[in-house]
Parts: sequence; structure tokens; C-alpha cells
Amino acid sequence: MEQKQLTHFTFYDLYWDLIRQSDDGTAGRLIQNICKYMFTDEPITEPQDDKENYFWSNIVDVLYEDKQCELSGRIPKTLNRKMRHFTFLDTYYKAIKLMTETECGQYVKAICDYMFDGTERKLKPPVDAYFELAKRKLFLARTRKKVGAIGGKTNKHTPSVTLEKIKADFRLSGDIFNRDEYLKGIDLAHVYAYFKANPPQEGRNMYRAFEDYKRANNVQ
Repeated sequence: MEQKQLTHFTFYDLYWDLIRQSDDGTAGRLIQNICKYMFTDEPITEPQDDKENYFWSNIVDVLYEDKQCELSGRIPKTLNRKMRHFTFLDTYYKAIKLMTETECGQYVKAICDYMFDGTERKLKPPVDAYFELAKRKLFLARTRKKVGAIGGKTNKHTPSVTLEKIKADFRLSGDIFNRDEYLKGIDLAHVYAYFKANPPQEGRNMYRAFEDYKRANNVQ
């Protein structure tokens, strides 16, 4: 039986702490190995020196625990409580495979700056183009995280997002039939945040707008 392959994994600030201490080439090799470990069954590239070996020894246990959780469909709740994190998609790895080690280091540092520190660094071609392609998905992930944090803190005092609110605020038309079945697994607060960042065309059919959301966020 073919082993399941991940399409994403949880990227922790522990990795960022080590990447930010590294020059671009070292950071590039580190993110290449992290991605290879999480997304493939291939052996990682041997660390080039004692420092790289030390860095790897400090994260491999976290990578292993996260990968086992992800493969079994579980959320790594214990790790998530301990460290800041975001979802690292396989599409970022596809970009990494097109770059040199130094460019990979610049790319992952830009991603981490954006997700952990809310800043953007100046990049040169081709890294700037790859980062711009990644930034849309990163922005959505950051928006969902903010919505979740706000909801967790103020849920008792903030009106919940409803279909009616979404329809009215974004001036959509039509309706969604068989709502209970169709909306299974969909968080309306996330939908609202997505539409805020990517406003649907005024008057668009509500069902079509939701289908756009589901495609963009890989919701089945």
C-alpha cells in the first residue's frame, strides 16, 4: 500500500529561531531538509558542519511528532499550545525546489517574517516572484488566525456570523439550499474573513461565492 503523503505541515517558531540565526545558504539547506522530511520519504541531505547538525538535532523530534499527527489526521495540539505556528503548504516546497540554497534561505526568511513578525523584506528575482505567489495563501492563513483569536476571546459578546449577514454585507444573491449538509465543516467566520480579503462580485450567487471559497481553501 502506498504511504500517505502530506500536503501541509505545521511550521513552528522553533524552526524560525534557528533559521534566523543562519546565513541564507544554511537556512536554505535547513528548509530543504525540513520539507523533504515532512513531504517525502527521501533521506535528508547530511548537515554540512557541526552547527547544522546541532540545529537539526534540536528539531527532528518535533518534526517526527508533528508528522505522525498529520499522517493520522490528528491536530498536534500539545505542540500547538507550546509554540507559535502556521501551516506550511506543499506549494511552498514546490517553489523551494526551483531555487538555489541561498534563494531558499531568503524565501523562507521572508515567509517567517511575514507570518511571525508581520513584516516584509525586500527581495530580488526570482525570490520576490515566488514569495508574491505564496503571499496570498499566507495572508489568508494570517487572517483566519486573527479571526480565530478574536472569536476565542470575545465569543460571548460578539454576534456570530450568519449566512444572512454574509449575504447582506457582501450583497450576494440567491440562497444555499440544504444548508445543514452543505455547511458541514465550514466556519462562517472564516468565510467572512476570506470575503473581506477577496470581495466577491456584487450580486454574485451565494452558492457560487461559497464554491469559490471552498476551492481557494481546499474545503471538500
